[in-house]
Amino acid sequence: MIKYMKYEIKGTYKYILGILALVLILITGIYTYISRANRGSHIGTIFIGLSVLVLFGTALATFLYIVGSFRKELYDDRGYLTFTLPLTGNQIVGSKLIVALLWFAILGTAIAMYNIVMALILNPVEVNLSELLSMVSHIISMKEIVVIILGLIFNGVNMLVLIYFSMALSRVTFRNKRIGGLWFVIFLILSGVIAYGQYNVGELLPYYVDLNTFNIESMNTLRHQLNMGINTGIMMSTNIAASIYSIAITVILFIGTGYLIEKKIDL
Repeated sequence: MIKYMKYEIKGTYKYILGILALVLILITGIYTYISRANRGSHIGTIFIGLSVLVLFGTALATFLYIVGSFRKELYDDRGYLTFTLPLTGNQIVGSKLIVALLWFAILGTAIAMYNIVMALILNPVEVNLSELLSMVSHIISMKEIVVIILGLIFNGVNMLVLIYFSMALSRVTFRNKRIGGLWFVIFLILSGVIAYGQYNVGELLPYYVDLNTFNIESMNTLRHQLNMGINTGIMMSTNIAASIYSIAITVILFIGTGYLIEKKIDL
């Protein structure tokens, strides 16, 4: 599995590095123009607008490229090699998932850190980092940051697994026929069904964990605390039943995707 992950990284790193270089160049251009340009410049406005559009298009293209790597295994010749490796379906899906999350984490961290560096370099006002960190710590605690990061990771895993399952289901259902973005239609339908089920489970069992105190509360109690200003940090809570439902669905989809590519795909 580790060797397969290395193979995946080797096959995608050039594209990722190229995208990262393009994004950093555009960000540099935007910050440099903003720090030097005169206000009201139409050329500057057009430049920033086009740069933002390119950044958005680049982000979308990168996302499609990363998730499309799994689709290539299902339809392209490389699938003959992948599915004959001594790996289970779950190991293949797990490898794809880990590499995708790795690239998203690297891109997100690099771009965020570069924005901070550019802002500090081009900001004419001297910034005291210790004071800045102290101010941030009063707004959001380290525990809340950890909870947010874990939530982002889980949501990323959930979305990727659902996409992989949709692609595998589309491949199994229509065998060797390529029907455009049929997997995306399946993805939208499954997303709607899962979201509807999660909402109903949450409504049926309206008990929440206050992530600031880890106490189990009802929604009425949480609203009362918020209105009374008892919770001085960021109000973060999660429905217990809905969270368990979401985790269970993610696990089922992961195992289901592994089963489909191992047992149902006809090479």
